[in-house]
Amino acid sequence: MPSILLVDTQGVYRRGMKHLIEHGIADCRVSETSKIQYSDLVEPVDLIVIDSNSLDEHSVEILKDAHDRNPKMHYAFMSASKNRADILNCLSAGFHGYLHKLQSDGELISGISDLLSGRIYVPSWLAHNQGNGIGFDSLAAPSLELETVKLTRRQTEILPLLAKGMSNKEIARELQIAEGTAKAHTTAVLRALGAHNRTEAAFLAAKLVGARDGLSKPAIGRFVSLMGQSEQQPGTNGKLRT
Repeated sequence: MPSILLVDTQGVYRRGMKHLIEHGIADCRVSETSKIQYSDLVEPVDLIVIDSNSLDEHSVEILKDAHDRNPKMHYAFMSASKNRADILNCLSAGFHGYLHKLQSDGELISGISDLLSGRIYVPSWLAHNQGNGIGFDSLAAPSLELETVKLTRRQTEILPLLAKGMSNKEIARELQIAEGTAKAHTTAVLRALGAHNRTEAAFLAAKLVGARDGLSKPAIGRFVSLMGQSEQQPGTNGKLRT
C-alpha cells in the first residue's frame, strides 16, 4: 500500500488533495500536516509532497535526512508558480518532481502515480509552452547538437529510451540486453551528453531526439528517479549539481 505525506500550509487545499489522491489511487494511505516534523516520518512513507510555503531550511534538512535513511522515498515540490527558475531550482536541489496546484485532477493523479513509480514528473506544459518562456528548449543546453555527440550504435538506440525516462531495467527489457549492459551504455551516454544526472540527460536526450526526428513535443512528463537511480559522471562524487 503506497503511503503519501502532504505538507501544505493551506488546510482546505491539503484536505482536498488528500481526498483526491485517496479516490484516485487505489489502496493509497495519505496523511497531511501544515509543517513537516521528524515525528511525521517515524513510519516510512513512499512520497512526500510539500508546498512551497512550507519549505524552509529545517524542512529541507528533514527531507534530506529522511531520504538518506530511506533512499526509496521520493519528495516533490508543489506550487502555483509557472516560473522556469522555480522548477529548475527544485529539480537541481534534488526534488523528484514538480506539481502545479492548478493542474487538473487527472494530471495531478498522473503525476503522483509517476512519482510513486520512481520517476521524475514535471507538467507536460513545460515541454510545450514556449510563449511564456518556460519551454523545453530553455531548459536544455542550448549549444548541444546531434552531430557533435559521438555515440555507438547501441548508445544511439538507448538515446530515445532515455528521453522517455526509462530506467535501466526498462531499457534492458526493451533492447533485450542485460541490465548491467544497459547501465554501462547509459552511463556512457550521460558522459557523451555532458550530463551530471539522469534527469539532465533525459532533457538533453529528448532535445536531440526531437532534433533528429522532427518531434515538436519531446517526452518530458515521465522521468526516472533523480536520486537513488541517478548515474553521475566520473568526478562528481555522487553529488547532484546545484
